[in-house]
Amino acid sequence: MPLIADELTIWDISFRWAGYDPSRLWFRLPLTVKDYARLLMHAILHGEIVCVNLTLAKRPPESKADPRFYIRTYVGDVYDCIFGKRFNRKLLRWATLDRMDFHEWCERRGIPLPEFWFPSGWKLDFEMPELGARALCATHLEPEDEGGFSLRYDYPEIVEEGDNKNKEKNAKETDDSLSLAITSKDSENNRKLRANQKAKIACQQIAGKIWVDDLHRTIPSIVEDELIQKYGGGKHYDSETVYEWIREIAPPEVKNRRGRPRKNRDKES
Repeated sequence: MPLIADELTIWDISFRWAGYDPSRLWFRLPLTVKDYARLLMHAILHGEIVCVNLTLAKRPPESKADPRFYIRTYVGDVYDCIFGKRFNRKLLRWATLDRMDFHEWCERRGIPLPEFWFPSGWKLDFEMPELGARALCATHLEPEDEGGFSLRYDYPEIVEEGDNKNKEKNAKETDDSLSLAITSKDSENNRKLRANQKAKIACQQIAGKIWVDDLHRTIPSIVEDELIQKYGGGKHYDSETVYEWIREIAPPEVKNRRGRPRKNRDKES
């Protein structure tokens, strides 16, 4: 079954691309797996693709930053991998690539997209229904009997064009420099936008304005911001969906900002 995970390690990509199971115990790496690992590590080192947790930036000697996020920490292992001398399995299980960054790299290289991550006929993203996915509209209802279960589905209201103008007017009273209405030179195309597309555009416009004023804001903090939730329509969609919308337009210094590594990755390595 193909994967649609947002991120995969070089270890996973190399094995799956070569048609092998990465979870098996491998005493010797298959030749095709080695070749894919060499190819990907070369792309990372030469800046062809962004590695989620290995930056090309130089870490100052006295920095408090975790050295594991800097490729120079592993420079010997990186070159050994590229030249096929030795493969540091811990490094291959650590270095992680974003799905869309990988997609762009393949296109720029003219490399056919691997079926395990980009199956033929599948869309890159989930096409959200106009009123949002039914599962996301579920609301708890207190059952009549002890141990029972009950819920209802509250779909968001369809906002007409006139209501959008009113929202824009109200939003400008809050912040004159913030435009929340979705505008288009072609009004016909604008009317064809689905509700989730309008919400995505609005959320991205708001996030862009927030970062102009404060570049220190993180993506999660912007996702939870009242402007995104209330005026951008983010409250009608799950947080992961809104997160991906915001991440698409995040400045590089924000998108590549990393906190403490996740514990499960420490265990894998």
